[in-house]
Amino acid sequence: MPEKSHIYCDYAAGGPPRPEVFEAMRSHAFAHFANPGAHHPLAYLARHEMERLHSRAAAVLGVDPREVIFTSGGTESDVLALRGMLPPRPLSRGGREVDDARPFSRRDELVVSAIEHHAVLLCAEKLAREGFCVRYAGVNSQGLVDVDQLDLLISERTALVSVMLANNETGVIQPVREVARRAHAKGAKFHCDAVQAFGKVDLKPRDIGCDLLSLSGGKFGGPKGTGLLYNEMTNRLDAQIVGGPQEWGYRAGTENLGGQAGLALAMELAEAEREKVWPRVAKIRDALEGTLKAKLGARVRINGEGAPRLPNISNVSFLGVEGQALGIELGEQGYCVGLGSACAPGETDPSHVLRAMGLSWEDAQGCIRFSFGPEITEAQGARLADLCVANYLKLAELA
Repeated sequence: MPEKSHIYCDYAAGGPPRPEVFEAMRSHAFAHFANPGAHHPLAYLARHEMERLHSRAAAVLGVDPREVIFTSGGTESDVLALRGMLPPRPLSRGGREVDDARPFSRRDELVVSAIEHHAVLLCAEKLAREGFCVRYAGVNSQGLVDVDQLDLLISERTALVSVMLANNETGVIQPVREVARRAHAKGAKFHCDAVQAFGKVDLKPRDIGCDLLSLSGGKFGGPKGTGLLYNEMTNRLDAQIVGGPQEWGYRAGTENLGGQAGLALAMELAEAEREKVWPRVAKIRDALEGTLKAKLGARVRINGEGAPRLPNISNVSFLGVEGQALGIELGEQGYCVGLGSACAPGETDPSHVLRAMGLSWEDAQGCIRFSFGPEITEAQGARLADLCVANYLKLAELA
């Protein structure tokens, strides 16, 4: 089937760059090709433009330009936040204290939620293998972090608490302001992975109370391979990429001005259009879920339905059938849908997010993630719902 005939419903995995973003990247690549770190007129122009791009991104977030670290995407931002805020090594090995002169070095523990993106969870697992103490907070049946349990996990040695703003599989919006309050009450810093949420909810790091916040350009019409980490000015990160003084000394390497220009513009456009675009998309999402429940009843489960959610994501378990089989049918009929996190390709085990919410192995295996973009129409949403019903009934009969 020709690509143009497909209706893309997997925006949570990433979407296309906006045409104006692509043009901004192209023009900056040619107009500001000089290395900003050099010492000649064209380098000075590039450096000035780089500073302007930091200011534009910072203005969208309501922060200081010196608190913006441009990165290659959400994964790098998450890893820089986690590894950067922990001491270079655990404070004790075999019962012996290890000296470390860093002011924050007496804290060497990490607390994360059980439903974080793999970028956070796998980094946390690696830190645990290196000897750091990592604790995991659970969620309830709606996918909301158990804040009281999390509070019990935070100790006087906790360096960082990391909880995402909205889950990439269910769209469930987490109580991050309360998480930040609990973390700060015990002297810990708070990192928020806002990769999925930016451009769909009102998002200002200082309003949330977070000390670090991750974004990825590919999730809101920006270029893939771009992102940023908001780093509150008093934080002192341990750089993970070394070799130069770029990005305030936290991220070495010649700056990608074309990518930064595309990211800054995409941020501005996403924020400017947020209140106009997503309420309409939410109605289409709600109509899809309404049709599925009306026609299939108890044979479908809307995961996280009872919690606040992003306006464009619907995670549905079709009970008694394989989600992959249903996804293949929909793909052949022109709809591209997701089966979970796109950053875990090839996995046969069901979603760790749904399992943490209490779903059985079978029910989690039957899930489809619908994540719509700004261009989705009511007619496309209605046809998708009808196809889901028809395909489900066919597959259930064969099961």
